Amino acid sequence: MKLYLYILVITLLTSCSEDKSIKITNSKRQNLATSIIKHKNVLNNSYEVGFYSKSYSYYRVFDKDTLDFVLCAMEHENDNTLHLDVQHKKAMLFATMLENLTECVPLIKEDFEFSKLNSINLKSPIHYLDLTKELSNEYELRFGKTSINHQKLNHFLLHSTLNKRLDSFLIPFKKQVKGYAIEKFHLLDKKYFGTYLPETDLKDYPEFALEGMGVYIYLESR
Repeated sequence: MKLYLYILVITLLTSCSEDKSIKITNSKRQNLATSIIKHKNVLNNSYEVGFYSKSYSYYRVFDKDTLDFVLCAMEHENDNTLHLDVQHKKAMLFATMLENLTECVPLIKEDFEFSKLNSINLKSPIHYLDLTKELSNEYELRFGKTSINHQKLNHFLLHSTLNKRLDSFLIPFKKQVKGYAIEKFHLLDKKYFGTYLPETDLKDYPEFALEGMGVYIYLESR
């Protein structure tokens, strides 16, 4: 229930009102036409009272158009821990997501104490073709197409390709994954993928995918 409420608050934050001043950081360009901008989110006490002390959203933009990648960073009011939420509507490679996330880190460090990073929330595996292919294969080899409980799922993910990939991002910051959770976890048959990924070429996707309300990642210091 706590995880559900946390995800709900994250969703509200990503749609909350923002101030009109946009900081464009030319030094953090992926190429000549791409940059990162940030918005300071206005916290609405009716939603976040007792939860967050500040929040920023970081966007990738091409010229003047916002691209399909938003990173929301939030600082907990009670312990100053940092929480990141990755948002995008269309599917992308997990490797690309990690590159975008890494490029946002210098800006995040301007606004937060990055050593306090405590959790990351990602889209569900189906939104990352490379990751969902690897996880589906690893899962089927171990469990077939039988759904498992959250304890077994956590153990599986801690020893999966997902954990190895995240480790490459976390090692420089002396962090590691403590545990995983997928709210409303289930196995999704390929025939339903189009509902979740409209306008996506699904021919290279596996026959099923791990699905749920995102992947919540708990972190700890190494």
